[in-house]
Amino acid sequence: MHERQIGPGELEVQLWAAATPSFTAEVNRIVTYINTPQLNCSKVLSPERTLASSSRWMLCAEEWLLPAADRLCVAYSFSMDGGDKDFLETVSRLGCEIHCFDPSNSNASGGCHGNSLASNCGDRGRVSKHKMWLEWRAQKRRGRKARGDLGRASRTLANIMAALGHHTVHFLYADLLSAEWRVFQNWIEAGTLQHVRHLVATIHLHWAGFEVGGSDEEVLRYWYSVLWGLQASGLKLVHSSAGESHAVLKQAVANAYSSYTLSWVNTHH
Repeated sequence: MHERQIGPGELEVQLWAAATPSFTAEVNRIVTYINTPQLNCSKVLSPERTLASSSRWMLCAEEWLLPAADRLCVAYSFSMDGGDKDFLETVSRLGCEIHCFDPSNSNASGGCHGNSLASNCGDRGRVSKHKMWLEWRAQKRRGRKARGDLGRASRTLANIMAALGHHTVHFLYADLLSAEWRVFQNWIEAGTLQHVRHLVATIHLHWAGFEVGGSDEEVLRYWYSVLWGLQASGLKLVHSSAGESHAVLKQAVANAYSSYTLSWVNTHH
């Protein structure tokens, strides 16, 4: 991988993994990336009920384990299935201001959908729920909105942060149900990742994803280019956890999984 840092406004499409387009070569390149941590953390935050090595996600967060009663942190979670429960409980123990985003009327248990988080937060974590989802298309400005006025039901991360008055999101969890590739591209091109400290996100490989087209080989190269763009924006991969099935773009691939939950830390802070 190149180490040149990219600036806002561009996603650099990477060269083919082989001399000619090859499904096998492209899959192997992505799998190698996913299974190769780029940073070794001396201290980690992970779900209390698991070992860090076997957990679904992990935060490389040495500074957050130091005593600092007055430290402020902001956490965002984009999830519609309650799979963020352990993540939210962890950041609530840090005393973070927590914002949960879900456009559905889901009554799923766990996460910010149920009552468990409020009971675990005590007075340390402030929890706000928003019926909203992430947009990946750049949005035109239509006059200034007051702080806290989110307006429409789908907005870019940069617009959400501006509306809530946040310059930095310290912990961000995202399971975007295959919309992650275009959302990541927006973050890379808009420079939003400068303001995200830790990212935990699930990537889906069973189909191309929302508004992603082309041949299987072109899709795989695009995915890899997005992953490279995250790294070039400052994110270093610290942990990966595989899903269950082995279908990639509807093809059975023995050494790959249909989804992975990846954990990154931003080293440009």
